[in-house]
Amino acid sequence: MKRIYAFIMCMVLMALAAGTSAAGAQWQAQGMATAETVFDRLFLQDPLANNAWGNSHTVTDASGGVHTTFYNYDYIYYAHCPADCGDPNNWLVLPLYDVGIFDSLDEPTLMVDSNNRPRLMWYAAYNWGEDAYYYAECNSGCANNSANWDSTLVVYVDAYSYPQDEGFGALDDQDQPHLVYPQTNYPDYGFHYLTCESGCTSVSSWYTTTVTTPGLEPDILQLVFDPDGRPRVMGYARNTDSLFYAQCNNNCATAAGWGSVGLLAPIYEWGDFTLQVNAAGYPRVAYYTGDADDNALYYAWSNNFPLTAANWSSYTLNYPSGESWTLDMRLDNQDRPRVAFETEDLDLSYLTCTAGCNTVNPTWQQQIIETGDDLEADYPIAKIPTCLSATWMVTGYPSLALDAAGNPSVTYMTRHGQLCYNQQGQLQILYDAESIRFATAGSGGQSGRQIYLPLITK
Repeated sequence: MKRIYAFIMCMVLMALAAGTSAAGAQWQAQGMATAETVFDRLFLQDPLANNAWGNSHTVTDASGGVHTTFYNYDYIYYAHCPADCGDPNNWLVLPLYDVGIFDSLDEPTLMVDSNNRPRLMWYAAYNWGEDAYYYAECNSGCANNSANWDSTLVVYVDAYSYPQDEGFGALDDQDQPHLVYPQTNYPDYGFHYLTCESGCTSVSSWYTTTVTTPGLEPDILQLVFDPDGRPRVMGYARNTDSLFYAQCNNNCATAAGWGSVGLLAPIYEWGDFTLQVNAAGYPRVAYYTGDADDNALYYAWSNNFPLTAANWSSYTLNYPSGESWTLDMRLDNQDRPRVAFETEDLDLSYLTCTAGCNTVNPTWQQQIIETGDDLEADYPIAKIPTCLSATWMVTGYPSLALDAAGNPSVTYMTRHGQLCYNQQGQLQILYDAESIRFATAGSGGQSGRQIYLPLITK
């Protein structure tokens, strides 16, 4: 996992010391009304009997159904809701595959094809020294029984090629799966681009193109496709403390078809970013710099020859993040960016750009999806008598999806902690509940009070 929970310890201590998390300031553009989206919320698993890792990955299909993958110390899960997903009775959750021995690194990524069928990728080492990427697919009954899924090991990799972002896999416009991972052979740094055209649950159906990125050392990769099925890749360039962008328009199975460029320095490894492309195939990026003195949200774009750094523009948004610096972005059906992110008060926020998004005079609106106070009201957990305080925290790692009408669904990590003294008289945090939370545009009828989804036995 790209970030560890210790990284947000300072913010957690502040929230616990205050006894509860505050609802952050709701910034909005001058003269604009606050967005009116009402969210229904629920837990994906019982928070009192869970050990979830932070990242989840959520997508919507062409019929408006929601598909989610997440993982804990034991399993990679698949969850599905065909409709009315603010109602927990419409969900099924299935433990699908064991996690590897380095359980925090599995980072499952989920896709759905044009027939609404899920496809899954993940990284795991099931034995020491056998690090690999895996692919699985299912065509029916996918949340009912793990036997309905077929899978294959795609490629063995070295121990330094694990994913640090769940965006490493994607389907193209022909529903063909692809994945990217870093190529770490000095001095020819770059990434491997893997493709399967048919029979993808057989390892022999996959082939690799090695792309070099001159002057750049890629890591933390994300892969997306434009509407014409052309790949675009973004990652962190370790040697230049910048982002890098790569794309291919033709002959993508050959290294010569690709180009790359370094962008938006300085950006550091602890920052976060999310890449999308608009209907014309041009990139849009939301990101944090990872600088401890700069927790502002940035938005960047290019509308012409994005392999030239001078053709990129960006601006700063006045929406400060928490120290985890986690966010996700999608574009609506008018190519306007929408962003989910953790605020500095450990709440989850939702931003929408309503006008001038790719200009120097944009209009953005903000609303809060859920606060720690909301969780305290929905799912109260009593303070241990010997502890000083207890609170719920929305700790970020959002995964945002939009349906065809632009309605948001998002999964994110939540934890409950108690601030207590240990036997040595030192303050420590006791985490006594955690789960992946789901929120979706709805009626507001589901408060989330002690609601979690039915579990299908593996």
